[in-house]
Amino acid sequence: MKVLILGAGTMGRGIAELFAAHAIPVELYDPNEAARLRVQELSEKYPNILQIHSTLPRTIDHTVVIEAVPEDFDLKRQVFGGIEAYLSPEVIVATNTSALSVHGLSQGLSYKGRFIGWHFFNPPTRLPLVEVIPTQHTASQVVEQSLAILRSVGKVPVIAPDLPGFIVNRVARPYYVEALRLVERGDVSPEVVDQLMEGLGFRMGPFRLMDLIGIDVNHAVTQRVWEGLFYPGRFRPSWLQAQKVAAGHLGRKVGQGFYSYEK
Repeated sequence: MKVLILGAGTMGRGIAELFAAHAIPVELYDPNEAARLRVQELSEKYPNILQIHSTLPRTIDHTVVIEAVPEDFDLKRQVFGGIEAYLSPEVIVATNTSALSVHGLSQGLSYKGRFIGWHFFNPPTRLPLVEVIPTQHTASQVVEQSLAILRSVGKVPVIAPDLPGFIVNRVARPYYVEALRLVERGDVSPEVVDQLMEGLGFRMGPFRLMDLIGIDVNHAVTQRVWEGLFYPGRFRPSWLQAQKVAAGHLGRKVGQGFYSYEK
């Protein structure tokens, strides 16, 4: 087995490390030099197992290709169209999307039967759950092979419907949205909300978790779920979160979110 990952951002890096840690050969592709430099230490940590590339191989004969570019529908569609001419007939193509329609991403592709959603959670090396989202075109053997591959690297795959937010992000929206509503009204601070939820047994309060995930990513998922469910009030996105995104305060990855992470 060998794996090709498209995108060397937070999720691409984590997924690459997951497979490399299980001694499965991984190739990580990203045309952005800064992104490649940020993951260079991984290739040093896993020599002869993990390779980083600036260009795509002319023949993609890997067991699975995992797309992990930013959560942008048009960008993902562009990536899937761009690899079409190079795919060998048996390659599984998986999209790591948090909330985008897997059916929508597969439109117009000649390899619909091999196209499937694999939604990893951050960080992929630690969180066991992976949502597996087939479309109506996905071959049954591709679903079974996906489950087997994920289990082989210690994951707990769960088949999810191709609905807005799938399972986890749909269930999780109120955890974030209601917390944001409280802070928007000035009732409490993010610190108090987090202390209360962690005191009740949650591993992380909603604001610490948004900072970890990325406030921009979390906000985009909320927008996708809200739009996909035809704008229910209880899932309405937060102006406070939108303000954080506009200010560039995206969480831990930039050193500032609802909390400060300066050294």
